[in-house]
Amino acid sequence: MSIMEILIRSISGYIFIIPGIILYFGALRKSAKRQILLHITTAFIFCYYLIGILTMTGIGKLKAFEPTLVLVPFRDMISGPIDTILNIILFVPLGFFLPLLYKKYGHIGSVALVSFLLSLSIEIVQMFGRGATDINDLITNTVGACLGFFIYQLLCKFVSKEFLSKFHSYKINERTELLLFILYSFVIMLTIQPIIISALFHLA
Repeated sequence: MSIMEILIRSISGYIFIIPGIILYFGALRKSAKRQILLHITTAFIFCYYLIGILTMTGIGKLKAFEPTLVLVPFRDMISGPIDTILNIILFVPLGFFLPLLYKKYGHIGSVALVSFLLSLSIEIVQMFGRGATDINDLITNTVGACLGFFIYQLLCKFVSKEFLSKFHSYKINERTELLLFILYSFVIMLTIQPIIISALFHLA
């Protein structure tokens, strides 16, 4: 995909994410679980990042069920090093966002688990559309998230914990919020976004 197509697809999905996030944080405010502005703002950015991941991996471009499975680890990493590097880079922000937004993900094990499960979900969905289901993507995506976690840990050495804590969620179930953002992103990219894109390209 070209950069322009990536922008069009990601933005067309994100505009439908925004109302849901506003309603979510509005509901928290009414239930005396009002979140700090930095957490809310970062959550909006994080959700656009999620939409970006799904766009880059071809989620939303569903076709006939013609699964392509690559189950031999590391072989494609050697033959296609550029794709390997890009897959790592794609998940670096995830490893940074998780501990920034949620105290529960302040350990590399929890970050690795979330990144692996998200990557696995993407690979499963890819079986039904564009792209191949590749075990190497699971490995490189998880490595990328772990790298992002280490970058966050490096940041912690230069920025006060008091300031970083302002990005954290407050008095909520962090796993529930994270799962909500991820599932909501998948639903939008698999339902509404393809319809909008089809209409846009048809008009063009």
